[in-house]
Amino acid sequence: MKYSKNFERDYEWYLKYKNIFTFDGNMNTSDKVIFSENGKSAKECFYIQDSQGKIVSTNEPELLFQLYKCKGSINFHIKMWVEGIAEGVSNINEFIVEFELLEWMIKAIENQLKKKL
Repeated sequence: MKYSKNFERDYEWYLKYKNIFTFDGNMNTSDKVIFSENGKSAKECFYIQDSQGKIVSTNEPELLFQLYKCKGSINFHIKMWVEGIAEGVSNINEFIVEFELLEWMIKAIENQLKKKL
Protein backbone atom coordinates (compact mmCIF):
# COMPACT_ATOMS: atom_id res chain seq x y z
CA MET A 1 0.00 0.00 0.00
CA LYS A 2 1.24 3.49 -0.84
CA TYR A 3 0.94 6.16 1.85
CA SER A 4 1.05 9.93 1.59
CA LYS A 5 4.08 11.87 2.86
CA ASN A 6 1.93 13.39 5.58
CA PHE A 7 0.76 9.99 6.78
CA GLU A 8 4.33 8.65 6.76
CA ARG A 9 5.51 11.68 8.75
CA ASP A 10 2.72 11.31 11.32
CA TYR A 11 3.16 7.55 11.53
CA GLU A 12 6.88 7.90 12.26
CA TRP A 13 6.07 10.42 14.99
CA TYR A 14 3.51 8.07 16.56
CA LEU A 15 6.02 5.21 16.46
CA LYS A 16 8.66 7.35 18.14
CA TYR A 17 6.39 8.59 20.92
CA LYS A 18 4.06 5.60 21.42
CA ASN A 19 5.70 4.76 24.74
CA ILE A 20 5.43 8.35 26.03
CA PHE A 21 1.90 9.30 24.96
CA THR A 22 -0.02 6.38 26.40
CA PHE A 23 -3.09 7.90 28.07
CA ASP A 24 -6.00 9.36 26.17
CA GLY A 25 -8.87 8.89 28.62
CA ASN A 26 -10.69 6.65 26.12
CA MET A 27 -11.79 3.28 27.41
CA ASN A 28 -12.96 2.10 23.96
CA THR A 29 -9.63 2.05 22.13
CA SER A 30 -9.41 -1.74 22.31
CA ASP A 31 -12.67 -1.92 20.31
CA LYS A 32 -10.66 -0.78 17.27
CA VAL A 33 -8.20 -3.68 17.53
CA ILE A 34 -9.25 -7.03 16.09
CA PHE A 35 -6.59 -9.71 15.96
CA SER A 36 -6.26 -12.16 13.12
CA GLU A 37 -3.17 -14.11 12.11
CA ASN A 38 -4.09 -13.26 8.52
CA GLY A 39 -4.84 -9.63 9.32
CA LYS A 40 -3.13 -6.57 7.92
CA SER A 41 -0.12 -4.80 9.40
CA ALA A 42 -0.70 -2.29 12.18
CA LYS A 43 0.38 0.48 9.82
CA GLU A 44 -2.17 -0.45 7.17
CA CYS A 45 -4.97 -0.84 9.74
CA PHE A 46 -4.07 2.52 11.28
CA TYR A 47 -4.15 4.14 7.84
CA ILE A 48 -7.49 2.56 6.87
CA GLN A 49 -9.11 3.60 10.14
CA ASP A 50 -7.67 7.11 9.93
CA SER A 51 -8.55 7.71 6.29
CA GLN A 52 -11.74 5.67 5.85
CA GLY A 53 -13.03 5.14 9.38
CA LYS A 54 -13.05 1.38 8.87
CA ILE A 55 -11.79 -1.13 11.40
CA VAL A 56 -9.95 -4.10 9.91
CA SER A 57 -8.21 -7.01 11.60
CA THR A 58 -4.49 -6.89 12.28
CA ASN A 59 -1.67 -9.33 12.87
CA GLU A 60 0.04 -6.71 15.10
CA PRO A 61 -2.59 -5.94 17.76
CA GLU A 62 -0.26 -4.56 20.43
CA LEU A 63 1.38 -2.08 18.06
CA LEU A 64 -1.96 -1.00 16.63
CA PHE A 65 -3.33 -0.42 20.13
CA GLN A 66 -0.26 1.67 20.99
CA LEU A 67 -0.69 3.75 17.83
CA TYR A 68 -4.34 4.48 18.61
CA LYS A 69 -3.45 5.37 22.19
CA CYS A 70 -0.63 7.66 21.07
CA LYS A 71 -2.85 9.48 18.60
CA GLY A 72 -5.60 9.93 21.18
CA SER A 73 -3.08 10.92 23.81
CA ILE A 74 -1.45 13.69 21.78
CA ASN A 75 -4.88 15.18 21.15
CA PHE A 76 -5.64 14.92 24.88
CA HIS A 77 -2.28 16.51 25.74
CA ILE A 78 -2.86 19.36 23.30
CA LYS A 79 -6.00 20.26 25.25
CA MET A 80 -4.11 20.10 28.56
CA TRP A 81 -1.19 22.13 27.20
CA VAL A 82 -3.57 24.81 25.96
CA GLU A 83 -4.98 25.09 29.49
CA GLY A 84 -1.48 25.45 30.94
CA ILE A 85 -0.40 27.99 28.36
CA ALA A 86 -3.59 30.02 28.83
CA GLU A 87 -3.03 30.03 32.60
CA GLY A 88 0.58 31.14 32.12
CA VAL A 89 2.14 28.07 33.70
CA SER A 90 3.41 26.51 30.46
CA ASN A 91 5.21 27.66 27.36
CA ILE A 92 4.36 26.27 23.92
CA ASN A 93 8.04 26.22 22.93
CA GLU A 94 8.79 23.71 25.69
CA PHE A 95 6.42 21.20 24.12
CA ILE A 96 7.55 21.91 20.56
CA VAL A 97 11.18 21.20 21.43
CA GLU A 98 10.71 18.36 23.89
CA PHE A 99 8.35 16.32 21.72
CA GLU A 100 9.32 17.51 18.23
CA LEU A 101 5.72 18.49 17.61
CA LEU A 102 4.51 18.35 14.05
CA GLU A 103 3.16 21.43 12.32
CA TRP A 104 -0.46 20.29 12.62
CA MET A 105 0.00 19.81 16.36
CA ILE A 106 1.40 23.32 16.77
CA LYS A 107 -1.46 24.75 14.72
CA ALA A 108 -3.98 22.84 16.86
CA ILE A 109 -2.48 24.38 19.99
CA GLU A 110 -2.48 27.86 18.44
CA ASN A 111 -6.07 27.54 17.22
CA GLN A 112 -7.33 26.32 20.58
CA LEU A 113 -5.44 29.13 22.31
CA LYS A 114 -7.10 31.71 20.07
CA LYS A 115 -10.52 30.36 21.06
CA LYS A 116 -9.57 30.23 24.73
CA LEU A 117 -8.08 33.73 24.87
